Amino acid sequence: MSSQKIFLHRRRDSEILSLLSQTRLMRTTNAAFSQPNTMLSTINNASSTARITTRTSSTSSFCSSSSSSSPFSASRFCNNNTKNFNAHNDATSSSSSSSTKVFLKTKIYTNSRHNQQSRNRRFVVNSSSSFSTNSATATDVDVSTVTTTSNDKFNWQKNWYPTSPVSFLETDAPNAIKILGLEMVVWKTKNGWSCLEDSCPHRRAPLSLGFIDSNKDALVCRYHGWEFAKDGKCVDIPMSIDENANATACNSKKSCASEYPCKVHAGVLWVWPETGADAFLEASVKKCATENFSELQGAGDNEWGMVELPVGYNPALENQFDPSHAEWLHARYDAESNIRSVSEMADFVPMTKFESFDDDTTEGFKVRHGGYNAANSNIDATRVFTAPCSSRSEYLDDKGKPYLSAHILYTPTEPNRTLMFTKFQAYQFTAVQGAGTRKVSVADKIENLFTTPVRNLFNLYIQNFNTIGDARLIFTGLQHGAGNAAYTLGNQDIRAMHGVEKDMKKRGGKWNKAYYLPTVADKGVSAFRTWMDNFTENGNVEWLDGSAVDATPTVSEEEQTERYHRHTKHCRACKAALNELGILEERLLLASKVLLATSLITGFGGALVGNEGLPVLTLSLAGLSLLGVEEVRDMQHEFVSSTPRRGVPKPKLW
Repeated sequence: MSSQKIFLHRRRDSEILSLLSQTRLMRTTNAAFSQPNTMLSTINNASSTARITTRTSSTSSFCSSSSSSSPFSASRFCNNNTKNFNAHNDATSSSSSSSTKVFLKTKIYTNSRHNQQSRNRRFVVNSSSSFSTNSATATDVDVSTVTTTSNDKFNWQKNWYPTSPVSFLETDAPNAIKILGLEMVVWKTKNGWSCLEDSCPHRRAPLSLGFIDSNKDALVCRYHGWEFAKDGKCVDIPMSIDENANATACNSKKSCASEYPCKVHAGVLWVWPETGADAFLEASVKKCATENFSELQGAGDNEWGMVELPVGYNPALENQFDPSHAEWLHARYDAESNIRSVSEMADFVPMTKFESFDDDTTEGFKVRHGGYNAANSNIDATRVFTAPCSSRSEYLDDKGKPYLSAHILYTPTEPNRTLMFTKFQAYQFTAVQGAGTRKVSVADKIENLFTTPVRNLFNLYIQNFNTIGDARLIFTGLQHGAGNAAYTLGNQDIRAMHGVEKDMKKRGGKWNKAYYLPTVADKGVSAFRTWMDNFTENGNVEWLDGSAVDATPTVSEEEQTERYHRHTKHCRACKAALNELGILEERLLLASKVLLATSLITGFGGALVGNEGLPVLTLSLAGLSLLGVEEVRDMQHEFVSSTPRRGVPKPKLW
């Protein structure tokens, strides 16, 4: 952005500058601090000018009032820096009017693939004012000039990111999360959620490996038992030789785990991936994406859906701005001809309206488009991209009435992996049925005659005989994991997006050279990619703390605890044993089939002659054979993985 007389035109930026300028002006202006009852108030934002107003008040009241108005207390900032205010009172005091220039300097940190750079913005504030140490009245400072020495680029670190629906998180155990390559751990305290770096300052073991001591309200490192409070301060080191040594070590800054701002909004836990007093201050005045819109009711107890896509941020986001792909990628196809079903689908309609606007800001952009199938051809849709993580869609019908709302959130966790959150609210029946419905065949009806009683019996068992005492939680899990529809839809997207991502890398990653976008329906993809080119470094995510593609790759917990590649394939004895178990499994399966057939045949004959002994015996042997099959499968699994074969696939380490 070239030098010009402008001021921060966005309200939230003025609020951030307000709080930062207070602390920096207090450090550099001796006149304002020669008496303890002087402080700076907030900058009153205007459309093109602003005023910095000094008012008589106490520094302590500034801290307390700020802390009461925000979950990210400005007192945290004051407590860490108030002692520095008096130490920097070297500015020349003046009791008369004078012309003064005040320089406000803020650092904006960005990260490229291989190194971290900082871009400084220098704001020059011209003022003619009276800084009197004895003044009890407000003094105005006119902000008339703001000079910036850097291009206006999006800052990936200074933003809120969704990490998980709160209902997905463990409340009695730490939860490992990742944002922009940064590894963090979130855990539930008695006073809300805490987010710390996932690294113990002692020996750098992951804190997510630890456990929560509810009696002490502390997160305990599993490696050596160090305990941490909500703010990351170390509160106990078990191996200290006495209380004095323990207190000394715990009071050292080196024993603290870095804390990240976090908050809950709209049922989602949000994290700001930056530490330090300034980070908490900036996070306190910036909204997360869900705060800009009304909350959707969704479906299934207002639940968010969440998956971690094995694809990168760019293909995941551009897929959201390509609505017409649903008419082909997610269409129903005839089982015999494998062509798009005409009887089960609303016919597609070529898009004739698609435009982008408000696309010249780092905050994001908007697109407006029409329908793309016979059911929604008359809709007027608006999609709002709030960088870096939100796409909110509002569909209106031809009468201006709500048709469909959708909110989709994204978090780039690491290269080639992206969290996606979804919530939809349909206002009209055709919004759900727009893509057509599968016809219920005679075979489906016959199958339901048998499956419905079994399903009801299963539900009755879960409701009354579950082992955790929470049938609702189990049913929710069954909806997530036991249904095929959502996974099928996601798999279709993943297969396509992964193919796009892989081919783009071969072609150098330049979308405008690799893509051919001749239709109106392609304008959404073009809008997103153009925004990335204009406001990000090289049109890509900027990973933090050396977490680019050349860093040590992340290995999943299942891969870490697998056994086959770690030992079995290298051991001749183990491979022989595993092979024998496979043969035994095949033999037991064959035996169970033969015994079941024998039981059926002899059962009819036994019923005629009144002798059911042989059928009962063979049926019992068949059952024992099937039990043997399961036992053998369990034994084989132990050669391959430490992950349980049944239930949650999480290795049990203790």
